[in-house]
Amino acid sequence: MDLLLESIAGRKVACELERQRVRGILAAALEEYLPKGSRAWVYGSILEPDRFREWSDVDLALESDPPGMSIYLLASLLSERCGRPVDVCLIGETRLEPAIRRRGEAWTV
Repeated sequence: MDLLLESIAGRKVACELERQRVRGILAAALEEYLPKGSRAWVYGSILEPDRFREWSDVDLALESDPPGMSIYLLASLLSERCGRPVDVCLIGETRLEPAIRRRGEAWTV
């Protein structure tokens, strides 16, 4: 039983380290791809240590279109950088807007 508990604890630690790593990569990439002062909302499992797993994606909502590219190109670039799927939407165009604004994390680049 102790071995199982150690395995579970080790997995939790690994998932939390990965969550923090992905958050750092995402923040750096957004600074590169978005103009200074842009707002983005991060939401979903990346905000919660006990929900983020090996297979988790990253959910991101932007206040406005990224300059010079579509949200689909940005999603592709971010996915490549983060090493996992990144879903990007425009906050004003999603039915999830109230929940994102309430429970999401606003980032200013």
